[in-house]
Amino acid sequence: MNFADFGMDTASLAGTLERRLEVIAAAGFGQVMISAADVVGHPDGSAAGARAVRDSGLRVTGFEALRDFEGLDGQLHRYKVDVAKSMLTVCGDVGGDLLLVEATTSTHAVSDVERTASDLNKLALLAIPLGIRIAYKPRLGSRTAADLATASDIMSHAACPNLGLAIDSFDLLVTRTDLEEVDALDPQQIFLVQLSDFMWNAIRSTAEQQATATHFRVFPGEGAHSEALASLVTRLDKLGYDGDYSFDVYNDDYLQMPAADVAERARRSSEWLGETVLRRALPVPNVERMRQR
Repeated sequence: MNFADFGMDTASLAGTLERRLEVIAAAGFGQVMISAADVVGHPDGSAAGARAVRDSGLRVTGFEALRDFEGLDGQLHRYKVDVAKSMLTVCGDVGGDLLLVEATTSTHAVSDVERTASDLNKLALLAIPLGIRIAYKPRLGSRTAADLATASDIMSHAACPNLGLAIDSFDLLVTRTDLEEVDALDPQQIFLVQLSDFMWNAIRSTAEQQATATHFRVFPGEGAHSEALASLVTRLDKLGYDGDYSFDVYNDDYLQMPAADVAERARRSSEWLGETVLRRALPVPNVERMRQR
């Protein structure tokens, strides 16, 4: 692991797309997680948004997020396939090679492992000509994959080389998942790991869980579950995972702070994970200068 393994999500920062990309690069990061809304919502159009991402010099960790795709029938299924094709196109436009797909929470979805695997296989086949991988993320409350074990089972049924898993540390922390489940995963099956923490020891209700997930996440090393996060990253490293880590931090307070200050917090989180958790030096450009700021 080194600094190049870490990236930020633009959702953590306030400002225009161009400004957020600039701040992420200035903090020393080499990659960025891009939301579809970042691109298609650009005031000068989606082509300008895609160009801003390409011109930033940042590698696109992934493009997010296709939701409620699998397990649907008839017109609903055809509609979601059209949405998926559009997102795959924009993903390619920004130079991305990974589309994040979140397990469905739709009440209209059929809960069946083989059906889910078949739908995801179809999506992965659509992505192959574009050189795009599909990272499927289990989601709390999902009808198709609410946990890692189920999502891994679906991957085994789908058996498609450009289809893999995304792991969100927030979900594991909230559910207090036994991290031994991670040890059972195939590292080649893991395409992305998203990292975040939160400030309280326990989530007391579904409403608090949702509010925390969308408004009060913090960077690794800042929250109440640093020991569990350190264990997760250490386990993944020992397992042989050598892919990307993206800071998946949604925090309303951060959106009221200068973007550069938030990016600095993310940089310190990267140093904590690399130097303290894994005991490795991070070859960050101008690291001594940044530490003195």
